[in-house]
Amino acid sequence: MKSSILIRLKDASFHSGLLRKDHSFIFSKPVDFFQISRPKKEATYWGIVGPKKSVFLDILASKFVSEPNLSRVYPAITDTSTEIQYLNFRENSGLDQVHLSARYESYSYKGVLEMSDDVNSVKNYVTGANNYNSNHTKSVDNELLQTVMSLFLLEALKDKWINSLSNGQMRRARIAKTLMKKPKLLIIDDPFLGLDPSATNSVSDSLSKIAAELNIGLVVGLRIQDQIPSWITHIGLVDELGLRLSGKKDTVVEDLKKIFKTSLTIHRHHELSHLKLEPKTVSTLEVADPIIEFENASVIYRGQPILRAFDWKVQRGSKWRILGDNGSGKTTLLSLITADHPQSWRSVIRINGILRKTGSGVNYFDINDSIGISSPEVHALVPRSMTTGQVIMNGLVPGIGNSNFKFKYRLERENISAFAKNVLDLFYAETDPIWDVAFQQLTVSQQKLALFLRAVLKNPEVLILDEAFSCMDDEVLMMKCHAFISLQLTDTTVLAIGHIDWELPTTDYTLHLKGDADRSYSIYLNNQL
Repeated sequence: MKSSILIRLKDASFHSGLLRKDHSFIFSKPVDFFQISRPKKEATYWGIVGPKKSVFLDILASKFVSEPNLSRVYPAITDTSTEIQYLNFRENSGLDQVHLSARYESYSYKGVLEMSDDVNSVKNYVTGANNYNSNHTKSVDNELLQTVMSLFLLEALKDKWINSLSNGQMRRARIAKTLMKKPKLLIIDDPFLGLDPSATNSVSDSLSKIAAELNIGLVVGLRIQDQIPSWITHIGLVDELGLRLSGKKDTVVEDLKKIFKTSLTIHRHHELSHLKLEPKTVSTLEVADPIIEFENASVIYRGQPILRAFDWKVQRGSKWRILGDNGSGKTTLLSLITADHPQSWRSVIRINGILRKTGSGVNYFDINDSIGISSPEVHALVPRSMTTGQVIMNGLVPGIGNSNFKFKYRLERENISAFAKNVLDLFYAETDPIWDVAFQQLTVSQQKLALFLRAVLKNPEVLILDEAFSCMDDEVLMMKCHAFISLQLTDTTVLAIGHIDWELPTTDYTLHLKGDADRSYSIYLNNQL
């Protein structure tokens, strides 16, 4: 009789596989016992939490070396490289290292006929028959494809261009693509990270249905502040000691709340601080000193409007949230401000009262010297060998734009501006221990901090925060960044994009791009509780 046990850990210690002269292990204590079986009659789905959850998921995915050798076994798995699939949504790129800056909303308007022949459609992405995987030669299991597309609600999107998907849709597409490899064990770290509640529910429902339908083992890594999905049956807590707590959800969840009482209290306080009264629609906004002006602006691509009769004046020093689904115009709007969009030079925008047009005497680098940006696109471009200090100080190099990491700041820290010194002093405790550490070795929270400081160090007139704090699990650090914006950047104009309210700094107004056929929009006054 074939075993249904996918993985078993028993009295297991783990190390990196390098020569261990100091006999150091990843965890202080061995993992006494941990086991995952295929669902069969009784579903067993694990949620892993704690500061070392990602390391534990690596171990389940056959990374690191076990000691003794047979303390980690896979009885029902013959090939760990294919039958175990591991997705990590803390990675910067959601499209297998596709250059993120290619995502202009205009592409979301490709028609059905045009898209049906497009190699980069959602269907071709899921099956692997796209430009991002040109070595795709295997035949497609159409029955599995139909099941996966149906359960992940992708059937209606199959002809859509992959880069036009929303965060939640893209999350479902990536998981669907992985399932086409027919894994027996699916491991996902932070499947709901950066998703709004609606998208979270959609991804969660699809996961529970597909695991039961395909009879696969499922393990997900969760942040402690995440709501544990109802279909999770078992919980494991992993910290520096190892697997500190594990068992059925109903028996361990109260112990978890006690252990993380402080963290959960901080999160609840942070979440409550972002609750708002019903926003007040503003029909006319009095702006005495506008830094950014769009007046009856229209941006058209292949006959399709991206912005239409768009009027927006931004008071110097005001703080804005820009809200809208993918395809609504958010990326186009920001790229017009930063002069990255080709139509930004066609008299559609004024900055500091000067109409931006060809021959106006203003160039791209001058514009971006007064703008600071932290975004997924910038994050994806950081050379991983750069140190934290080099990334942060790169923000002070003039005349190179916001996405150029080839130049290093040459002056000593003592010679920087008083503002920059103050910024570094305020975040000294967080940055000093990691100043000379390679960017790729940092936690996601530390990487996000480095990019945020890089954006603010030059004291920009305009600060663009596009998902700048998304995926941070150090909530105290996130709150410190938010407080810095409120207290230290009172004269800076802030434009923030984010899917989750508490990941955004406090803002005065919301610009909501509807993304409908009329390209309508609304402006709201944010009333904090």
